[in-house]
Amino acid sequence: MNAAIDAVVFLLLVSAAVVGLITVEQSPPATSGNADAVADALATTTAQVDYSLAPGVRGMAASGAASDRPAIALDSPELDRTAHGSLAGLLARATTATSGVDLASSVGPNTGASSADIPPLTRTRASFRSGVRDAVRARTGATVRVDATWRPYPGAPVGGSVGVGPAPPADGVHAATLVVPTGVDSVPGSARTTFESLGAAVAERTVAVLLPPGPARITLRGDDPAAALVRHRYARLEAETNASLAEPLATEDTEAANERLAAVLAPRVTDDLRARYDTPGAAADAVSVASVRVVVRTWSPSSGVR
Repeated sequence: MNAAIDAVVFLLLVSAAVVGLITVEQSPPATSGNADAVADALATTTAQVDYSLAPGVRGMAASGAASDRPAIALDSPELDRTAHGSLAGLLARATTATSGVDLASSVGPNTGASSADIPPLTRTRASFRSGVRDAVRARTGATVRVDATWRPYPGAPVGGSVGVGPAPPADGVHAATLVVPTGVDSVPGSARTTFESLGAAVAERTVAVLLPPGPARITLRGDDPAAALVRHRYARLEAETNASLAEPLATEDTEAANERLAAVLAPRVTDDLRARYDTPGAAADAVSVASVRVVVRTWSPSSGVR
């Protein structure tokens, strides 16, 4: 039973389960070098990452969110976790789990922070992120750069990224891209007709990536660090969006809580998409809420050396 609960907690706190086929794209298609080989290795090589939820507990306590419950010892075994999966899948999970929201930035095509500049909602997965970076670095080397990025659409006020390896040189770089599903459905064709319908669909899926409602509901029924951390994550998203979640969360109605969050986020997404794109169809083509892109860049040791 404990193993089953831990699996559910992992799916939630790491973010949506990464499912489906991981595809590899060469970029550009005719590129030479071994970037595609590294990308294939990331998609097929599995790893185990041991980590702790202690950074999340520490952050929750610092914010005062833990004042109404017993203190959690940072060295408690309850906080220890182990994740298994392909390196690409672990990268995707680390990226979505450490994503943040920046609704304070202005709307429009020339505005919005990069995903690397958006601070995570919580620090619950800081240790996991570090462990994933170490696992990837150990299997790539000194002339490889890997960047995993999740953004519902280019310039969206929500997103996250994980980078591994040194910055590549100015030339002699070869690249390949992995596309890893986030676990939410792609935006349906019916949502492409208006900016309002597209914005609502993107907002709904964005919230589902940040907080999968099914696993969240199960986890919130417990009285342990995981439940407290999930409530803290909801509270952070509630604060960022100015939504009101007290009533649905009191009854662990995560579907209703997510609907409220999406309803507040949707107008912002709608306005942003309208400012960036001429038509709903063009905006829909740019939406990437259902996937994490993992870009692999490789070069020879002598590249960029004069």
